[in-house]
Amino acid sequence: MKKKATFIFLLFSISLGNVQNWKSHSAFVLPNKRYEVGLFQPFRYGYSESLEYSTYPLWFFVMPNLALKKSHDKIFGYNIASKWSLYYPSPILNMVSKKGIGGFIDPTLKVPPMLGFSLSLIMSRPMLGMNISLNTGVDAGISFDDLDHRVNIELPLLYHRLSVFHNNYGFHTGFDLEKNIIGKISTLVDLDFSILPGLGTGESDLGSSKLIGKYSLEHKALLIFTRSETFRILTGYKFVHGEYPFGTESRILPFLFLADIWVPMIEFQWGGSFK
Repeated sequence: MKKKATFIFLLFSISLGNVQNWKSHSAFVLPNKRYEVGLFQPFRYGYSESLEYSTYPLWFFVMPNLALKKSHDKIFGYNIASKWSLYYPSPILNMVSKKGIGGFIDPTLKVPPMLGFSLSLIMSRPMLGMNISLNTGVDAGISFDDLDHRVNIELPLLYHRLSVFHNNYGFHTGFDLEKNIIGKISTLVDLDFSILPGLGTGESDLGSSKLIGKYSLEHKALLIFTRSETFRILTGYKFVHGEYPFGTESRILPFLFLADIWVPMIEFQWGGSFK
């Protein structure tokens, strides 16, 4: 039961895991020695004026992870950054490989060591009274032993992130729009699209269906109250639409499966500087 609670909490945190700290979605990096963290967000730290690193503390012991974001010279007025991410999902998958309560994967299936990698290019600039960020990149999933096709979790957000290990590679792209509404209140809207080319298609499939393979569309809208440079509150929703083995499905998150209702996400974030 404790393992199931840990997994459900992890799933809930993933649904909020892209809420974004201050400018984490943009090409801007944190100033040197500044940190930011949220209830369900990664801990981010400005290592220098051009480099920051981040990790999800809540996930680290069940899914070790690390990300680096590096700023580069401007191009055509856009601020440019590259983001490199690594994660190791095998511990959390082994945790839920069991029968009965808390089991999401058949325990007879072997979960080999796996390493996920993602590289993104981010471009940001003010435009039309908003801060606009564009991103595109590639995802890779490496399995160090044979991986059974049934080793996956058919839940929103998780299925497509884990399917990259069956396809070995995928692509993602998206954009973020951030605008101040009044005073300390602002809003952020984003849209992200990811594909796993060829996954789930047959030899008879041609054209766009084979190119796209399995896909996932994620969108969120947030209302943000920034009290100061050290604290802010966010609320909103996340919409997920994707193709699964049982067909296409759409879901608004966070979603309480037992009560069959949606509830708005609420996130608290803190920031500061190490002297």
